[in-house]
Amino acid sequence: MRIYTSYFYQVRFFPPNLIPLSTAKWDPKWFHEGLAQSHQFKDKRGVLNGLRAEPFVPGIELDGACRGPESCFETPPRCRFQLGYLGQLRQLDFQTVMNRFEDLAERIKAAEGFDDVDFALLLHEAPTNPCSERIAIHLWFAQNNYRIDEWHPNSI
Repeated sequence: MRIYTSYFYQVRFFPPNLIPLSTAKWDPKWFHEGLAQSHQFKDKRGVLNGLRAEPFVPGIELDGACRGPESCFETPPRCRFQLGYLGQLRQLDFQTVMNRFEDLAERIKAAEGFDDVDFALLLHEAPTNPCSERIAIHLWFAQNNYRIDEWHPNSI
């Protein structure tokens, strides 16, 4: 099992055993077939859409902390949003989070007959956006001695 970061646009290139998990407060409508944010479905390529990684969704205390790169006066290491989001992640128990990933991977492998399952934590922003939560996500995993990478079509 590997964990990656990616963004919603890339889901169209995912293989079926790479499971997208939204970290967004609000997902694009297509990610749930235009239905409720709890709706899950397989797309025409067999990729399961609609799952959410709730522990990675920015909390309400971060509402308004980021106004986007065009209004930003802070660099990412000093950004109020980035610091607050990293603080939120640090409240998570790493082993509990990893146990949840492994449990989900086992259930999906059994249901779908996959040999391996990987996960992609989805963000709205592309990796070139300096205001992306992926900065804090990658740092949190690194601080827990677990390397994650940005997913690209040739990653697997």
